[in-house]
Amino acid sequence: MSEQECYIDHEHPLLEEDSFCFSCTPEKECFTACCYDVNLVLMPYDVVRLKRRLNMRSDEFLKRYTSVHVGQGSGVPVLTMNMERNSFKCLFLEEGKGCSVYEDRPGACRTYPLARMIHRSVDDQITVRHYVVREPDCRGFEAGARHSVKEWIEHEGIAPYNAMNDIFSELLQAKNEAGVGSLNADQIEQFYLGCYNIDAFRDFFLNGPNLDRYMEDPQVIERISQNEDALLEYAMRWVKKKLFSGCSCVGCKAF
Repeated sequence: MSEQECYIDHEHPLLEEDSFCFSCTPEKECFTACCYDVNLVLMPYDVVRLKRRLNMRSDEFLKRYTSVHVGQGSGVPVLTMNMERNSFKCLFLEEGKGCSVYEDRPGACRTYPLARMIHRSVDDQITVRHYVVREPDCRGFEAGARHSVKEWIEHEGIAPYNAMNDIFSELLQAKNEAGVGSLNADQIEQFYLGCYNIDAFRDFFLNGPNLDRYMEDPQVIERISQNEDALLEYAMRWVKKKLFSGCSCVGCKAF
């Protein structure tokens, strides 16, 4: 399916109480067709959920399942999911069965057919809008069940993904506000470490000899030592502090 065929219905923004019709079920002739030859961008929380599901370290997961490039517009490392070399299907798609990591599938997969867009004002006020993504080959809109946006978010378990993506969005906004263009090699390494390679960040920050840990509140260190999601939240804010802001303490804003 070409990118030209897929479009976001910007003319009809949806609030949480608004509804749309959609069902993705095995009897649909297009079932799992969207799992082939797709440019699936992975967010930091996607990596944590998937590597945890597979019982792998993040560095091993990243090497085996992802590719990385520097975004032309953002100037930061962007992760995409590798596809199977011959069939171009997602590596987690089991023929005749569906997604083998369904409970921990990436946020983009579980949010579809919605696109979520946020606008952050200069005074840090956030406006959220949802839009329906239209793909001509998708039969999910035909005789689909009706859902409100709020119901879809709850049923598909999207809320924790949105929360982590918003923190990542704060990082990118800080980069823009600081007037930073493309990152240099050292900055790319720090960004990749804090946003994607959570196990390597744990080794570096919690187990390695670095001053940042000793300058942090002991309660913050205890929390991120015991909770991997909290560690990811901290790591993204560590990247923001290191590369794009002058704040001397990550924990004062993170928790």
